[in-house]
Amino acid sequence: MKNFKTILIVTLILDVIQFIPLVLAKMGGEMKNQMISDFNIEGLADSAPALEVLDIMLYIFGFIYLGTVIAVMYALGLKTLEALKSATFILFIVHLFWTLPDFVTLLSGGSAHPPIIIMVLTLIPVIGLLYVSQKGEIKAKA
Repeated sequence: MKNFKTILIVTLILDVIQFIPLVLAKMGGEMKNQMISDFNIEGLADSAPALEVLDIMLYIFGFIYLGTVIAVMYALGLKTLEALKSATFILFIVHLFWTLPDFVTLLSGGSAHPPIIIMVLTLIPVIGLLYVSQKGEIKAKA
């Protein structure tokens, strides 16, 4: 699977799926309550300033992730091999450092990380983007 477009589309789909919980948490309700309980910080749910900081954090993460999704969509339109390799390598770095805190938290014994299956799904774009940035080919038109 050396086709840039295939990897970028898979990355885009998984990015949008990962973006949904941020949007739902920002909207409040059960998703936000679950996130608060997963943080396991005593008094967080009862502290108005702490909840305000959480809302700001969700707001910032949402915009960062929206920027990442837009960057992947932009990369889908690139046509030259050099541009695609550069773009996919930069996207690999962004995706790697977006997922790294979850793995560090898991390995250090913390509980504030997503379910393991979600963490595995976040590795698919990381691995795919690194692979095509090194060995990707432009599919020849018939």
